[in-house]
Amino acid sequence: MDNVNEYENSEQQPLLSNERSTITPNYEGIETQVASVTPEEYISHEEEQHTVPQIQQAVSGESSDTVRHAGPIVTCRVCSATFVIENKTSQHVVKCNQCNEATPIRPAPPGKKYVRCPCNCLLLCKASSNRIACPRVNCKRVITLGGSAPVGTAVRAPTGTCRVLCAHCQEMFMFNTLNLTVAKCPHCQKISSVGREYARNRAIFFIICSILFSAGAIGLMIATWHSAQSAPFIYVAWVFVIATALFLFFRFVYFINLKTSTVISPL
Repeated sequence: MDNVNEYENSEQQPLLSNERSTITPNYEGIETQVASVTPEEYISHEEEQHTVPQIQQAVSGESSDTVRHAGPIVTCRVCSATFVIENKTSQHVVKCNQCNEATPIRPAPPGKKYVRCPCNCLLLCKASSNRIACPRVNCKRVITLGGSAPVGTAVRAPTGTCRVLCAHCQEMFMFNTLNLTVAKCPHCQKISSVGREYARNRAIFFIICSILFSAGAIGLMIATWHSAQSAPFIYVAWVFVIATALFLFFRFVYFINLKTSTVISPL
């Protein structure tokens, strides 16, 4: 949703029911078999189009009652197997009986789109998403859907990349926690600290520097009080040291009041 990398609470729910299978299922939030995947580039379609179920036609030797019982049929978008979806036409996606992968049979909800990961996991994300992350344990690729990188290129997420819940708008985005900097939410464009530790450490650093410069300003003023009357340039040094102390203090106030975004899970 990764852009990967952008998610909503609804996007954390499975696209299909919570079923257990020996084959890795193709929906979000379900445990999968752990397998090693080599870090190489993959090509994936930007958007997965839904498949319209076809009504099975009667053939010679079959009665109309048998056809009605069979129901609509769908061709799997992964293995091309054909299967019946009786009593499932109200669902957005259905699971193939052969490969256990999902095939959409209805358009994505308004403002959303389907994306097929190279591992065949069917993902649901915002229509405006540029980067999304595959939630499968044995995949976890970040799929780039637009921007400077070629469309559809899937790459490994850098070490330290995590899903983060914005403290301002409560939207989810991806951020590398190894970067010693504040995070800017791609949704609301506001700044926050990912985890309280970074903001606390920066606040401590600035308040210590502010105290040191304030003490230095006081000492400089006492030492040069009489000299400043005959050497006006000393006043410039006073102003510089006092301004620096005030700037550092304001940075301390900024970081001590900075909102903290929450790390949801690593990629």
